[in-house]
Amino acid sequence: MQTELGTDEQQSAPNVEAPEPQAEEPQQSTEESSTWNTDEMLSQHFEQPVRFVTYTGIKDLSVVRTKPYTVWGKPAKGGVVKMPKVHVLFAFPKEKMADLKPHIKIRAPLKAENLQPIETIADRYHVDDELLEQARDNKSNVNIVTRAGYVLNGWIQQFDKYVLYMRIGEKMVIVYRHGLFEFTVDEQSEGTS
Repeated sequence: MQTELGTDEQQSAPNVEAPEPQAEEPQQSTEESSTWNTDEMLSQHFEQPVRFVTYTGIKDLSVVRTKPYTVWGKPAKGGVVKMPKVHVLFAFPKEKMADLKPHIKIRAPLKAENLQPIETIADRYHVDDELLEQARDNKSNVNIVTRAGYVLNGWIQQFDKYVLYMRIGEKMVIVYRHGLFEFTVDEQSEGTS
């Protein structure tokens, strides 16, 4: 496997310009802590800009807001970008790229398949919540492979039905569950921190 994700990697796919969204109240269940609200994490807890890794490349966006099916943000060149959330594989603060790069690899044969987002929920790769709970509670190392061939190694800090909050190289990464291709737990790491 090779490393890819240069800090100066080219922005890809044309930006979809759209009017700036109106502020909206975050949608969260009564069980979900605001600490683990994805919208809040992206806009308030991550340094700006946020690097979104998608099927077609990288988008660096600031002032990020999410709606049920879209991500809105401002690129450095100005304007507003509206991106389908199903196209996003994972996200992290752009300034953390140097720290994360050694922990993110590429599975070249999978990348060459040029897989596209799966729209139908039933057809997506599913990871059982019990397995995620066990991996989180044991602080087990997990390997996640995205549909675009990115391989991430770290541990699950928290999760909800849409995303995994993962620690990779001691940095937080939000991994979107709709983009998973494979999920494995390193059984040898159980009980380590």
